[in-house]
Amino acid sequence: MRKPFLVLALLVSAPAFADPPKLIIGGANFQPYPLAVAPFPGAGGAAAEIYQTLTNDLAISGLFDPNVLNPKGYLADPNEPMTVEGIHFQRWTDVGAEGLVKGLVTFAGGEVVAEFKLFDVLARQEQLHKIYKSPPARARLIAHRFADDLLQFFTNETGPFESQVAFVKDMGRSSKQLFVADWDGHNERQVTHGGQLNLLPSWAPDGRAIVYTSYKLDHPDLWEVFLPSLQTRLLAGHGDLNTGGVLSPDGRRIAWAMSAEGNDQIYVMDAAGGAATRLTNSFGIDASPCWSPDGKQIAFVSQREGSPQIFVMDANGGNVKRLTYQGNYNQTPRWSPRGDLIAFTARDERAVFDLFVVNVQTGQVTRLTQDQGLNSDPSWSPNGRLLVFVSTRTGKHELWVTTPDGNSQHQLTHDGGYSTPAWGPAFRR
Repeated sequence: MRKPFLVLALLVSAPAFADPPKLIIGGANFQPYPLAVAPFPGAGGAAAEIYQTLTNDLAISGLFDPNVLNPKGYLADPNEPMTVEGIHFQRWTDVGAEGLVKGLVTFAGGEVVAEFKLFDVLARQEQLHKIYKSPPARARLIAHRFADDLLQFFTNETGPFESQVAFVKDMGRSSKQLFVADWDGHNERQVTHGGQLNLLPSWAPDGRAIVYTSYKLDHPDLWEVFLPSLQTRLLAGHGDLNTGGVLSPDGRRIAWAMSAEGNDQIYVMDAAGGAATRLTNSFGIDASPCWSPDGKQIAFVSQREGSPQIFVMDANGGNVKRLTYQGNYNQTPRWSPRGDLIAFTARDERAVFDLFVVNVQTGQVTRLTQDQGLNSDPSWSPNGRLLVFVSTRTGKHELWVTTPDGNSQHQLTHDGGYSTPAWGPAFRR
């Protein structure tokens, strides 16, 4: 049974008092919902931390109007009550808000207690009422939990904000280590230790383990580290190279690139161990496998036609098809959990790396970044609505996040040295 990093208890989960205004995402007429979040009175630093975390989650989601989320324009008294009778709704209408979140943060029994209410400003009705508690050191997770609950309320989709991101961090002196953090880069925790290279993390579907490549035995082998115990297990150590390991959506199989009979090729094996089955057999290098959400296909990079391009094949190695034809250096494919898009890194005509997505059905390619440093290694959020990636636009290798259209991009980290992020599955902690 998973040991949670945080014990977070949901005390109240009241039903909605009116039909929620559902957000239909992705349509041509989509408009971000004008939701205001009033500053939270209450327990000093905890109230400010929860407020900042919540508004950051909502702003980055791309679903809510950033102008209305900005508290600088609010006209209402920040200390007005959290009741329909006490709210001056006209003042919230005047700043363009159609929805309003109010919160109160207190301490009780050594824990932080946060109460939230969502109101329909136009109908002047309470729509949602939630109360959470947590240890003070984990107060930020209260905000992530409520942000997920708001997304569930408005979209009927599971939110990504309680999930985590694994990544590699450069520790100097030829040491690269795996870390895990909250999705927004906070609460970093080191997963591997020692002076060796640890690379290319990918998550188990249940979030209990990470597969990665390590040189801990002075050879590029495939390993698995279990969370939170940090115990490790060798998965594949044959051939000259084992890299890019990814578990299938059902957690039963591992696909990876191994160099055992010449060039790197794609192999699969049972996740519990056993013989490897070779899926590809080309004269060029085949690497970087990733599974489709239903586990029936694998996307990968191949040089079989000259330059690195994205290909797709059935999970048994059959029915191989080339997917990308634009560009001459495409790599790091990552299949969206929604199944419609594959994100990848490509080098353009100026030898600059940027992010792109390709529609699996039509082959249409959309560019997400340009003229913003080097951008690489995309990884999807568990709901397929965001991508985490690495960018050098500030002069350091930092983690950033973007919507799949590239229109909303936000910096997550600031101390540099980050690479190959992998966004973990959604689960409540």
